[in-house]
Amino acid sequence: IDHIKSLVNDYNEGNWESWASHYADTAKVFHNSLESTSVAEALDGLKANLAATSSYGFTDKDMFHEMVIDEDNETWVNFWGTWEGTLKGNSQKLVIPVHLTARFVEGKIVREYAYYNLSEFVLAMQDIEAAKLAEESESEEE
Repeated sequence: IDHIKSLVNDYNEGNWESWASHYADTAKVFHNSLESTSVAEALDGLKANLAATSSYGFTDKDMFHEMVIDEDNETWVNFWGTWEGTLKGNSQKLVIPVHLTARFVEGKIVREYAYYNLSEFVLAMQDIEAAKLAEESESEEE
């Protein structure tokens, strides 16, 4: 549980080197997908999304953790939290519930699954892009 708390803290602070250190070199990461990515690819995806925000992070309220040892004697830690972010393009505030479960071997994450609904984020980004295009179109007409 302390590893996940530290991982979330590193994420909130944008301490990406420390964030990546929580993972084994061969970790498989599944974020909203049945296809795995590497830790580096997952980090690139997170950074790309966060580039559109002026602020972001998990709230302390309603944050839950649990550790389980499953029937295969594997250690997993579950995390439930609420992510909040503000978009740069229009100052829209987004609130997204997140569930993450991570399998640990010798103190490192070897497999991670994360589930969160990005539809509101994607729609907001489309609205920002549409507003930019409309503004450019108006400027060209003048």
